[in-house]
Amino acid sequence: MIFIIVILFTNDYEDGKKFKTFIRIVEIFIKNKLTYFVLTIPYLIFVFIRSFVRDYQKQKIKGLLKGIGLKLLLPLLLIWGSLKSIDVYRQSEHFNYLWDYSIENTSPTIRDLYALDNKQRGFHIFGWTDYSEAFETLKTNNVEWITFVPFLNQSEYNKPNKDFKFRDSDSLKRHERWRNAIIRADSFQFKTIMKPHIWLTNTENGVWRSDISMTNQEDWTIWFNNYSNQILEYAALAESMNMPFLCIGTELHKTVLEQPDKWRQLIKDVREIYSGKLTYAANWNQEVYDVTFWDELDFIGIQAYFPIAENENPELEELENGWKNHIDALKKLHDQYNKPIVFTELGYKSTTDAGIRPWEWNSVDNRFHKKISKRTQALCYQAFFNTVWKETWLEGVHIWEWQSRIKETDGNNNDFVVQGKPALNIIAKEFRRVIK
Repeated sequence: MIFIIVILFTNDYEDGKKFKTFIRIVEIFIKNKLTYFVLTIPYLIFVFIRSFVRDYQKQKIKGLLKGIGLKLLLPLLLIWGSLKSIDVYRQSEHFNYLWDYSIENTSPTIRDLYALDNKQRGFHIFGWTDYSEAFETLKTNNVEWITFVPFLNQSEYNKPNKDFKFRDSDSLKRHERWRNAIIRADSFQFKTIMKPHIWLTNTENGVWRSDISMTNQEDWTIWFNNYSNQILEYAALAESMNMPFLCIGTELHKTVLEQPDKWRQLIKDVREIYSGKLTYAANWNQEVYDVTFWDELDFIGIQAYFPIAENENPELEELENGWKNHIDALKKLHDQYNKPIVFTELGYKSTTDAGIRPWEWNSVDNRFHKKISKRTQALCYQAFFNTVWKETWLEGVHIWEWQSRIKETDGNNNDFVVQGKPALNIIAKEFRRVIK
């Protein structure tokens, strides 16, 4: 807190803004539960030291050693043992998967299988690093499309930001980073997509970007004007880099319901400066059917987190039947608009319930104790490729997610990433096939 005060009062702010900023920071600290835990740490350290001092005063060195053993070493040993036990439990699944290296692409560039069957074989990639190593691995595993995700920050779900700058102010450097990443992807002949997401910073009461909705028309006008400015910037970037595909929005359900005409205007404005193909990424559940402007776009984009299982540790047949429950509705949507469908996202965690609620993020405690199931993750992907992937109306899939920050991994986590997991080899194997 002292550090924050020093920063505030040693920097220039507009009149009255310094105090308001301080109050805002204090409010954030008070509402954050982690604050109270952090504040107890100095007190606990003081209690420990005082306890060791009293042990020494009573029995000198013997008392001090006894106190350290009982109060420090024994608890640490118990904690370590507990963590090891939890880790053994989390990794207790036995899944014997034989890796198939024969399907890997060892040439310096992608095979361009899209030219043969018009199937986009994509991955979302994250991590501000030199993407070269990630691109090489993705190319080797028959990925041909790269999805870049700029995050556009918004504070509140029901009002526009005061200044309404989605990105940081240093947009030139940010765009230069995207350019460098796209140029590097081009060297592997990847096709690239720009797919902006709004990152809602205040998510109290469970709201998220799908809930964004203004309370009056004036705020709607501000919101769309500024959102459109951001999308048009990315459209200009995509055009200058010859990107073949642009997604103009992701999971903004309330905006789609309440302001469809403004979306149509945005599409028109984008078309004036961008010559590639366009889509919007609608949530799988209801939003995809509430979008009324699919006729203005080139693809129907779906965040395809469809539930495909009712049980944990499902068998492949259950997962395939789960997909078959959704295929008829998807085909009807395709027929209604005569537009190909692209799964703008598809992803599964390596957990036993991955097929039940695919859309759920891992909580912190889930990462700590939830059992890892590489088998379930692998079978979920296999079920997708055995069913929906073969449909002629499906133009492709962009899998969530590849974290370039992860260098070497044994896959012992229950996140969406597939590095070090059999799911990666299954994706590579199915991406290698040309769909007739």
